[in-house]
Amino acid sequence: MSLENAPVKRPFDEDISRKTKKQLLEAVENQHVSYLTPEDEGYSQLVASKYSNFVLQQSQEFPERLQEKLAWAFNTLQAEGFFHRDWVRVKGRSFPTYVSRLLIGDPGVTYKYLGLRLFPLPWTFPGRSPQNDIEEACSIIGELNAHFKEMSRKFITEKRVTDVRTGVCTSSNDEGTLVNGNQEPIETKDVTEPDASTGAETTEAENKCAIKSRDHVELESDPSKAAAESKESNSSSTSSKDTSGSDTSTNSRVAHAACNLPLVNPRPPDTDDRPPLSLEEGTDFNVALLNYMDPSDHTLRLKEEPYYGMGELAVSWHMDTGLEKGSTVAVYSHTETEDCERDDCNKWCIGVKVQWDVDTPALAVPLNTGDAYYMLSDLNDTHQHCVVVGSHPRYSSTHRVAECSTGTLSYIQGRCRQALENLEMGGDDVGPSLKSTSIDVISFTEDIHIELEFEWLRQFWMQGNTRANERDFWRQHMEGLEGMWKQMELMTKLAIGAAMEGSSRDHHVLCESLIDYLSRRNRLRQEHVNRFGGKALVTMPSDEMPSYRPSWQATDANHPLPFDLDDIIHRLICHIDADYT
Repeated sequence: MSLENAPVKRPFDEDISRKTKKQLLEAVENQHVSYLTPEDEGYSQLVASKYSNFVLQQSQEFPERLQEKLAWAFNTLQAEGFFHRDWVRVKGRSFPTYVSRLLIGDPGVTYKYLGLRLFPLPWTFPGRSPQNDIEEACSIIGELNAHFKEMSRKFITEKRVTDVRTGVCTSSNDEGTLVNGNQEPIETKDVTEPDASTGAETTEAENKCAIKSRDHVELESDPSKAAAESKESNSSSTSSKDTSGSDTSTNSRVAHAACNLPLVNPRPPDTDDRPPLSLEEGTDFNVALLNYMDPSDHTLRLKEEPYYGMGELAVSWHMDTGLEKGSTVAVYSHTETEDCERDDCNKWCIGVKVQWDVDTPALAVPLNTGDAYYMLSDLNDTHQHCVVVGSHPRYSSTHRVAECSTGTLSYIQGRCRQALENLEMGGDDVGPSLKSTSIDVISFTEDIHIELEFEWLRQFWMQGNTRANERDFWRQHMEGLEGMWKQMELMTKLAIGAAMEGSSRDHHVLCESLIDYLSRRNRLRQEHVNRFGGKALVTMPSDEMPSYRPSWQATDANHPLPFDLDDIIHRLICHIDADYT
């Protein structure tokens, strides 16, 4: 699957999805669907029976001093221009979000949703205090994050106690499963510290991501055994693939066995095979996605909520993606007014419903400034939610446990170092060369090459120079990664030369593999260039225009390969054809 496409939805049969959506729309036409608010009779019973993992914390229950600091932080970040509308991919097309957004979080961690990787501002500053208003505002969001961790764990623990008393089974992501009121703890896997042999600098937050999803791979010391394992794995189609379509799990094993390379942050096993999250893991929020929207902005073409008639939507029905399965989501809401009791004033609302359920009424919960709500444990996996627009501008801070096994700075740095282990730079009299030209090693390094270019470099720069300049930490590291990427371009050039040196079967196999990789790279580059249509570029603020980087001219003698790889692909095809004629 192309990395430019929107992420696949959570496991849910598409035929069932289409069928239930049709049933829901038919029920809407026949006025058979409904929703309840806290003012309606039966609301409390409905929450207890169908929405027990949804918790509203009203403003009077929230620390007053923290509310004051958050109001200052939101206004400061907005006044300094740090909120931007994201351009996301939906069904192969790019759209700007209705709300303006900003990601803040653990240093070195990223968050990806709807085909867009976000690079956060940090909320902690190890070894020093915040140096300016922006850093102070981010640290206040970090204070909110600590409060949300504490309250989420409190609410979940209280719910478990209640469930024990009533004999109700807890959700699958709790630390223990309740059966007839008895709790049996689930053992957690032992994990080891990340391999320090790569030299990659890792933050505490990045270590948590690596440890949480560690795939314990036992490498064969004999390359022939590793190759046999590769063949067996390919025949059973069990290897994992990244978002750019690269098959990495098998190539990783083989390449490391053949070249004796260190294995760093391998890709995790399928999510469904992982043990349930512990209480701490499921509430260990590592990012906060801040949102801002002014309903008086007439350039926004808001759509009506389609099923229940709740009103205009800032965010349509959805399940948050890119998160650890079974993790909690906590949201703080701040509205730019203290008076919304007038008849012409509408409050913002959070809508919640069981996914594609025709029979269960939805919830519509009005939000006052300073309110917070929690979608505990697996609620986000089984329910959908939306945000209904109110009358006044609103900020929100949504705290999440991002699935970051392949989304940290240390992860991609480690992967790049693995790939570059196969490059011998040579000396004064000897040019650069590859240590190994085996198909497995070349495939392994090309997978990393593609991942680096399209999951990191182009994702960062396409969001514009303004965002890049706001993130000096990330900009410096992206420039370093771009230097590694250029070395991988040289490695591809050397691999092409090696493939065309002979006419043996091994040479032909390497040619065919390189044709596949170069064709994929060509396609992804073209998709990236076409990501924003002409209309999008016309409406986009000039300081947010995408930067198509890395980019270079065909006449640039300092670059190992051209941007357009068609001619090289044609030469490789002709080399194979010439040997067969």
